[in-house]
Amino acid sequence: MKTTKINKYRLQFNMKNIGKMLIFGALTLGTVSCEDDLMLEPENNITQTSFYTTELQIQQAVSGVYSAMINASSRGGFDVNFYLLASEVRSNNYNAILQNGNRDYYAINRFQDTSSTEEMQVLWEDAYQMITYANKILSRIDEVPFANTATKEQYRSETRFLRAYAYFELMRSFGKVPLVTKPVSPEEAAQIQRTDLATLYDFVTSEIEASVGGLKDIYDNANKGRVTKSAAHAMLGRIYLTGSGYPLNNSSYVAKAKDHLFTVIQGEGQFVTFAPTYADLFKSANDNKYHIFEIQHISGGLSQGSYLPSYVSPNFGTADPLYNAQSSLYSASELGVSQSLINAYEPGDLRKAVTVKTQFIAANGQPDNANYFIKFREPGKVITNRYDWPINFPIIRYEDVLLMYAEVLNTQGSTSAAVPYVNKIRQRAGLTPLSTSISASDFTTALRKERRVEFAGEGVYWHDLVRWNIAVSVINQAAADLNYNYTITTNDYLYQIPLSQIQLGGYEQNP
Repeated sequence: MKTTKINKYRLQFNMKNIGKMLIFGALTLGTVSCEDDLMLEPENNITQTSFYTTELQIQQAVSGVYSAMINASSRGGFDVNFYLLASEVRSNNYNAILQNGNRDYYAINRFQDTSSTEEMQVLWEDAYQMITYANKILSRIDEVPFANTATKEQYRSETRFLRAYAYFELMRSFGKVPLVTKPVSPEEAAQIQRTDLATLYDFVTSEIEASVGGLKDIYDNANKGRVTKSAAHAMLGRIYLTGSGYPLNNSSYVAKAKDHLFTVIQGEGQFVTFAPTYADLFKSANDNKYHIFEIQHISGGLSQGSYLPSYVSPNFGTADPLYNAQSSLYSASELGVSQSLINAYEPGDLRKAVTVKTQFIAANGQPDNANYFIKFREPGKVITNRYDWPINFPIIRYEDVLLMYAEVLNTQGSTSAAVPYVNKIRQRAGLTPLSTSISASDFTTALRKERRVEFAGEGVYWHDLVRWNIAVSVINQAAADLNYNYTITTNDYLYQIPLSQIQLGGYEQNP
């Protein structure tokens, strides 16, 4: 039985302008019953007739779709759930040590998770909550009068993008999932089975393709953080490139990924910006400046802050500039950055000091040796609790577009043309450029290493390992090096469907 949940929609979009003020209000949208396996709203919900009837209400509801990504009731939000626990912790960038009871992060890191692992239930519910919000808007928006048709199309396009994005994250975690594109009753939901992967890819790509025309290139300060055309093209590049790899292996997607990624690159200096330093990417003062699409966070006790920094770094001693009495969830010895990742950085790489630390001053004033992420944790920030960090989380950033485009060029035999895109990032990191005469094989090795350190802590690496279909060899070697008694197969690329969903929906389980 799920507990009753009250969903809150903001009355205005999360603004990251001067003072980072956020104006929000609460609107009761209904409860979730124990039969409601896809987090779908009951048909007798009062909002069926009393909401989604004015332009303002649609605006509020669209903001609510965005809000589904944000930490609520200590559940973590998409940045903690999808990108940290289900992705980063799954990879050999982390080395989890069990010290205090049964922790999901340990089970995920050591491939001991099951259909009863709570984190998987959270992933499923939060993504379908977002999809439910979107479905309701899309089912009602045509009937709502708008003063400006372009505004209606913008809201429709944002909603279609966000729904497709939620499905993509579900696909990367669970593979086949139920495809629900309209509001349905709990009884109808129970009859919907998992949809094959090819159909899901067709759906998410066609939805985002269709959304591009209604999105804006840029937004004013009060609306920064909304989905832009560049975000849609970048996400399509990621989805197509993912679909070209394991397990779908659709080679026709490579050319489509290339087209969308190049569209984003053509907008550099106008619609997207390459940050002058790596450190600039991870400052809350630069939110919505350098990333293409990001989860919006704000501190101040408004329940809109990030939980991530408290998950990934210890509670530093009072003499440490990163100290905050509210800030730590686990010790660095419980959930620590692997030595393998530390060793992946080349000498002189400026990204290392921004991303990880290997020692801190404990509360007793003594040094403590541990590896942990500091990328999203800012010195001097005062927070009200461990869920209150202000910095936005990048879902996709421009550097990813550059490296994905370089990967495509190399795949198509244009290695020399791919090199400058990697060197653009390496030179900012203070590293020697790659030679334009590098072989395709050596370039692949260099590119994969570059992606690992560039996006460390951002939930990118595990999905890279899967789509390249090298996760089995990489993880098994890492486990052997640490004398861990386990090996994985490609069956471990996906998580188990939550047991509660198997029981309610009758779905077949992943192998």
